[in-house]
Amino acid sequence: MARELDPLAGASAADAVAEQIALLRVDEAGATPQPSSVGKLWVSLEYDELTAEQRELHTAAGVEQSRETNVEAAGLAPAAAAARWLLDGHRAVVDTVTSTYVTVLAVLTPYRRRPPKAKPWHLMAKAAFLVGDIAGIATAAIWLGEIPAIAVIMALSAAAATVTAGISGAEVRDVRDRFRRTVMVTDLPEALDPYRHLFEAPDRGWPYVKALLSVSGAVAGTVACAILALRASIEDPLVGLVFGGIAAAIAAASWIESFCYADAVADLIDNAAADHTHETARHQKLADNPALKGREEALATSGSIQAEQGHRGAAAGHHMTALHYRILRRNPQTAGNGPAAEPTAIGQTARRGGTP
Repeated sequence: MARELDPLAGASAADAVAEQIALLRVDEAGATPQPSSVGKLWVSLEYDELTAEQRELHTAAGVEQSRETNVEAAGLAPAAAAARWLLDGHRAVVDTVTSTYVTVLAVLTPYRRRPPKAKPWHLMAKAAFLVGDIAGIATAAIWLGEIPAIAVIMALSAAAATVTAGISGAEVRDVRDRFRRTVMVTDLPEALDPYRHLFEAPDRGWPYVKALLSVSGAVAGTVACAILALRASIEDPLVGLVFGGIAAAIAAASWIESFCYADAVADLIDNAAADHTHETARHQKLADNPALKGREEALATSGSIQAEQGHRGAAAGHHMTALHYRILRRNPQTAGNGPAAEPTAIGQTARRGGTP
């Protein structure tokens, strides 16, 4: 185990030693300045080395105390480098979705018709249609003698088909809105050019929409007829007609609800907002990578410890220098009262700025 270094204890011991040092008188000092014939006294050289020793001791103490954090940082380096690479690469994705979101929000907001908080009501309406249709079909199948689990599964698929058939109303609403926006914007601005498809009518895909409407009507009619026949076989035909009509009404209501909810412009804005939120959260998660965070913390801790010990070493070195001067001060008969003044040329005045 490494020996614990205590620089303050070393400085205190040096104080006591310095108080006991006396320079032996070898000749009478004839002048107050330090004799120029002597380069450095042995005590000066001694304390130069002691000053350097203090700095080295504190540097070593800093290395010792930061060794564990340096090892931790080195161990986290590969994972942190990979995390940094992913983080830097993902920044371009965040910039892209942010730019798209800002652009879409700026140029398309005036053409939005659906309120921003309409989606929960849309989902609740679809869920209500689905549950109601499941209840009507499942109970009829169970009364007919079908196994309950199979009856519920069959009812779920039939109800989903009915509600899905109504979603075709969104396509019709999209075509309707294109005609409306075409009237609103006769000359398409350059900012809207990337979204030209939202302002072009008639839609060349209208034949496909008509085919979709035909299929949706066939699905809704088939389910309604099936429920009518099922109910009529176990109850009164009138009951079958009622439940079949309810199934048809659910499909129609789903169509109307989809038509009212549909808004291609609002979908673009909401999707851009969702992409921005998702990628921002993902970027934050990448930035919070444990390896990257742990390595940065370890390096900061290590740097702080070494900086602290560096300052302590410098302070201890200054203290040793002060002790050296104290010894010289207490022995003026040998070392003089101080260094000789630098000579000044006649006719020149030394200025603080360094210019004559």
